[in-house]
Amino acid sequence: MEIKQFGNHNGKKIMLLHGNLMCWRQFENIIPLLEKDYSVYAVSFDGFDGSGTTTYTTAQAQADKLAEYISTECGGQMDMLFAESLGCGPAVFLKSSPKVQIEHMILSGPEYLDFGVMNKLLLKIMPQKQYRTAHEKSMPAWALKFMGQTEQGMQTMMNHIPDNISLESIRATWEAGLYLYRADFPVQPEASVACWYGEKEGHMKKAIQKLKAAYPKLTVRCFEGFGHGDIINHPELLTKELIKFMG
Repeated sequence: MEIKQFGNHNGKKIMLLHGNLMCWRQFENIIPLLEKDYSVYAVSFDGFDGSGTTTYTTAQAQADKLAEYISTECGGQMDMLFAESLGCGPAVFLKSSPKVQIEHMILSGPEYLDFGVMNKLLLKIMPQKQYRTAHEKSMPAWALKFMGQTEQGMQTMMNHIPDNISLESIRATWEAGLYLYRADFPVQPEASVACWYGEKEGHMKKAIQKLKAAYPKLTVRCFEGFGHGDIINHPELLTKELIKFMG
């Protein structure tokens, strides 16, 4: 795992968790809009730090590492946790960690991807397909349709794929995504949590239901005309809404 720190060390603390196949560089256009006033921590999960020496295992394992970092390096507190797609899994577990205090959390694109009896078949097929995407840096048409995305919209993200992503790491992220909502999320009645998603992405209805059960005060925001991950392509909008939610 790699954590980059930017900005004003005296400002409120914001941690950014990337989506699948990405790394901290997914937020390259967002960090400059935050770093003047905020202390920004941009994370590359294990398996996605470009080193070729780490492997993604579980969302809980990533959350445990982040909790230890926040506890030792950030006084045990984070003002805002923003998680994109894959990052939503570790974010949910981190929010419930007794080691740290997360004041506000935004889950962007936390899709419900549990297809029941089809999960085992998907685990045999999809990691290899995504591994090819990671190394060719090109998204096939079926995947774009599934995500409600366009080739142009995805190209920005394709440019941020790190080197040395292993098939083992990709398989682990698929397993984490397929079974995420089977985890027992502790109910946090007063938690300040938002769920963001694009109008064109599916698999959100069940996700919102599950999240509302854990976070009764959940704020839901749908971005008109956006697909999965599109909010990253609109850095000014993202930072404006993030700061507004943080208060």
